[in-house]
Amino acid sequence: MNAYPSLSPAGFSYDLGGLNVSVEDTINGAPVLFRHSLRQSNYRLVLTYTNLTEAQATLIRDHYVDAAGSHRTFTVSSTLWGSADVVPSDALYRYGAKPDEVQRGVYTDMTVELIALIGNFLLYSLVGEPAALGAEAAFTSYAMSGTAPFILQADDADPAVAATLIIQAGGAES
Repeated sequence: MNAYPSLSPAGFSYDLGGLNVSVEDTINGAPVLFRHSLRQSNYRLVLTYTNLTEAQATLIRDHYVDAAGSHRTFTVSSTLWGSADVVPSDALYRYGAKPDEVQRGVYTDMTVELIALIGNFLLYSLVGEPAALGAEAAFTSYAMSGTAPFILQADDADPAVAATLIIQAGGAES
């Protein structure tokens, strides 16, 4: 994970998103709302750069490529927000779209859309060889809260002893 380039934008705008709510229509016409979490999501940040030199524009282009487009997460310097306490300082970001460029002679104007990811971040690494049966351990996972069970079947693994891993999601917040 690498940090977003330390370039000061000419301006920025942001959208604080909303709660994870889905709407279902009913026969009587009054919608029913389902709330899926206790946290807001879809924080979007749009950075506008004007008069970037080729070297500065290349920093953003290279970072976009290194981040595999919108696949990998990265950090953004808290100085970008100034003294505003808008998102947690430990938030991670990813690209919401490919940077939009306008070439103006030797200068480039760019618009960059970032999505702030807020919450608990988990990285699961499943390694099948050499397999060894370890002790059971309880854990709580934000990604799996309220959803059970997740089943990982390893019946084709070597050694050819069938195994099933069931991850229960107990202890979810309501």
